[in-house]
Amino acid sequence: MTVAIDRRGFLGATGALVVSFALPAATARAQATGAPAGPGNLTAFIELRPDGHVVLWSPTVEMGQGTQTAHAMIIADEMGADPARISVEVPHPSDPFRRELPGSRAMGSGGSWGVRYWYEPLRKAAAQARAMLLAAASDRLGVPAGELVAEGGKVSHAASGRSLGFGELAAAAAAKPIPREAALRPEAQHRYVGKGIARLDTPAKVDGSARFAMDLKLPGMVYAYAVLSPVFKGDAEGFDATEARKIKGVVDVVKVPGGVAVAADNSWTAMKAAEAVKVAWKAMPIDDLDSAKLGTMMRDGLAAQQAAVAKAEGELNVAFANAAKYVVADYEVPYIAHTPMEAWNCTVRQSGDTWEIWAPVQNQDRILQAAARTLGVDAARIRLHSIMPGGGYGRRLGDDGIHAALVAAKALGRPVKLFWKREDEIGQGWYRPAQMARLRASLDAKGNMTGFWFRASGPSMQTEFAPAGVRNNMDGSSVQNMAECRYRWGATRIDYAMRHVPIPCAPWRAVGATQNAFFLECFIDEVAQAAGKDPLALRRELLAHDARALRVVNAAAERFGWDRPLAPGRAKGIAYFESFGALTAHVAEVSIEDKRPRVHRVVCAIDCGKVVMPDGARQQMEGGIVMGLSAAMGEKVSIARGRAVETNFDSYPLMRFDEAPRVEVVLLETPGVAMGGIGEPGLPPISAAVANALFHLTGKRIRKLPILDAMAT
Repeated sequence: MTVAIDRRGFLGATGALVVSFALPAATARAQATGAPAGPGNLTAFIELRPDGHVVLWSPTVEMGQGTQTAHAMIIADEMGADPARISVEVPHPSDPFRRELPGSRAMGSGGSWGVRYWYEPLRKAAAQARAMLLAAASDRLGVPAGELVAEGGKVSHAASGRSLGFGELAAAAAAKPIPREAALRPEAQHRYVGKGIARLDTPAKVDGSARFAMDLKLPGMVYAYAVLSPVFKGDAEGFDATEARKIKGVVDVVKVPGGVAVAADNSWTAMKAAEAVKVAWKAMPIDDLDSAKLGTMMRDGLAAQQAAVAKAEGELNVAFANAAKYVVADYEVPYIAHTPMEAWNCTVRQSGDTWEIWAPVQNQDRILQAAARTLGVDAARIRLHSIMPGGGYGRRLGDDGIHAALVAAKALGRPVKLFWKREDEIGQGWYRPAQMARLRASLDAKGNMTGFWFRASGPSMQTEFAPAGVRNNMDGSSVQNMAECRYRWGATRIDYAMRHVPIPCAPWRAVGATQNAFFLECFIDEVAQAAGKDPLALRRELLAHDARALRVVNAAAERFGWDRPLAPGRAKGIAYFESFGALTAHVAEVSIEDKRPRVHRVVCAIDCGKVVMPDGARQQMEGGIVMGLSAAMGEKVSIARGRAVETNFDSYPLMRFDEAPRVEVVLLETPGVAMGGIGEPGLPPISAAVANALFHLTGKRIRKLPILDAMAT
């Protein structure tokens, strides 16, 4: 297998862009990528140092999902490098590291694209590097490159027993032209992909040397605590900081977008001084908004005559009119917060006419553009350093804290670390939107589905986060994965009635798939009950035409032992959903202990096409299930007087260690299909699997999350 790449051109591979720069013009590469210039730069992604150490310039940040380790495995296999001699850095945003998006390109980490998008481009970049190393070794050893093998960090000639380490060849290899064709190794020869290596990020996290954004300190830096409006999107009309400025260690109090920033020589002083600042807040249109009013708006949308249509197939009216049975149910989910352990913070510094930003980011280009707008300067004057975030889940996709940090640094004339407290992170952070859905189904006399109508209603995440993505009142995230669902249920209509309120929303892990899996898979169980069918049997009927999806459902059921009786006081529930290119099914076993639901065991089966890092895939399924369970059980943000009611972990409970179930993961692969994601697909089905199990245990349908609230009513 070969790939042609123009010397300074772009290669479109699976929709990706790979840029390779002619070297040794290392300075040009440094300007383009933000990587340090050096004699061992082989491609935009790979730097080889004289000691044989390989630096992989990865287009994604490490958020705990193991993406950068997977990237290192890909490079090690294709280049022949020793994984123990590979480290990973994140470059400044530039074209080689940008992912193709509808109408644009951007550098960022999200959508479970970290491995599936970059698998082929990284393979090709590593194959180029290997070809350059072989060419350099051929010159040194005086033998044809075809007789040489690159493996374990060295190039060897078996016939003569000679070898050269990668480091010895670094400068000479970098001087070679990038080959127009670079043969890829057959995947059967891979030593690491599909098997695994030790996580690269684990040692530093264990010994405490990992540096997160809040750890960063710069000479002369001050800490600025952001005092934010309690009402969403509010701002300060004026403030009195007379008393705060008298406190020892306080540098100044300045106006910033959204409120004021109290700057001091340490974070504790900044927070304490903020209590002495008197702020007059501007009146806002949503000052009287509460959850009850929002609920009324969403219910209005469920019954509305007009809605944006995502899919309409067949004669739904005919199917409903001729139904032997008609099933309808309404469901609801609340706003939920991202709750990363590290609250929002970033550090900025002006050096001459250049600005530097250190931040825990998932979307580098969004940050870069926001900073340029705030400062009124060209983006070329801004250098962004992507710091490993203390939790992401989509929270780091936003740019909400950048503006205030830059304004504060400009006003104070010195480096500033602007930070939020936990109450701000939950009370002002961007949410997964509240949403309702009404689902309808028609059945014939034999209990077969003949028609299906899905109506979502609620605020629009995209209107808040990416308004350009909204077309004709359609927010695709609100109907995410519904139009593409593999179930065959007859005539179909999928639509959305937008009922928007200006509360900040952004992609939460798995985005709209989180609520839609709950809506759909709980409803499928209700249809099974109406049809007098076993829930698993109905799903098998609806997926009988699709061998791949059926295999996933069957794998979860078989590993769980669906037909085996459970212990007294326990019940099981199943759910299936497809998101981010991966098919996932969960079976959950539950009981009631001390009047509270308890999840004992979850079996998850996933088919993402190809598994690059099996341990990482299992970890992501486990983590997604626990996160999904936490959200389903007790998480919610209520609204009163235009602000969040729950603002810390005392009122916004996360799942504790002793509440987590045993999780078993079945990894399936389907050759020849597009690679799917891993970071998000494990989360969506769990809420429905648990809710369905609780119905079989208690006889009570759970149509509203969180489950603890629903069971208390």
